[in-house]
Amino acid sequence: MMMKRCSTILGAMLVGWGLLAATASAAEPVPAAALANAGSRVALLNTGKPGGPFGYWGSDISSDQSVAGRFTVPASGDFKLARIGVWLMNNSDTEQAKVKLSIQTDALDEQGTETLPSGVVLERWSAPVATLGWVPVHQFFASPGKPVLKAGHSYWVVAESKARPGQDPIWLAAATGLLMSTTSHFGKWQTAGESAALTLRVDAVPVSAD
Repeated sequence: MMMKRCSTILGAMLVGWGLLAATASAAEPVPAAALANAGSRVALLNTGKPGGPFGYWGSDISSDQSVAGRFTVPASGDFKLARIGVWLMNNSDTEQAKVKLSIQTDALDEQGTETLPSGVVLERWSAPVATLGWVPVHQFFASPGKPVLKAGHSYWVVAESKARPGQDPIWLAAATGLLMSTTSHFGKWQTAGESAALTLRVDAVPVSAD
C-alpha cells in the first residue's frame, strides 16, 4: 500500500536521540578524495531529502507490508557500515510504533535468481518512529557491529513493523531520483524495480582505515 501526501507540511524537525537535521544531497558516487582518506566516513548512498513537486509521500511500513531499498558498494574497495539514515513520517497522531530496520545481502549473492533481500541479515535495529503525524523526521541507526560491505556487491535496507495499517510509520520518498526497491505482499517480496527513490543514506568507513 502506497501512501501519498501532496500538501505542504510545516513544523519543526525533531532533533535528538537517533535524529539529525537533514544535510542530505542527491545521490552521488563516493568522491575519490574521500576514498583516498582511509580514516574518513563517506556516504555510499545519499538520495537526499523528501518532498518535491508532489509534497511528502512514501510507503507504509506495517503488518501488511515491508519495504526495502538497494544500494551497491563501489568496486574500489570494501567498507565497514557506520550508520543508516531514513526519513520517516507517522500515520498515527498518538502511537509511535516500532520500526525494525535491517541490512541484508542480495539474493543473487545467496544463490537466488533475482535481486531481492535475501533474508541473510548483517545487522538489525529496532526503534520507535520518532515523530507523530505527518511531520518528517530524519532518523539514524548507528552500527555497533560494523559489518563489512564487500566491493561491488549490492545490499538491501529492509524496513518492517507490526503496526496496524493506518497507524503505521511511513518511509518517505526522496524529492528526486530513482532507486531499486521492492515491497512485500502477503509476506512475499515483489519483483524489484527502479522507481522513485526512497530516502536512504548509507554511511561507511573504508576497511583500509583499520
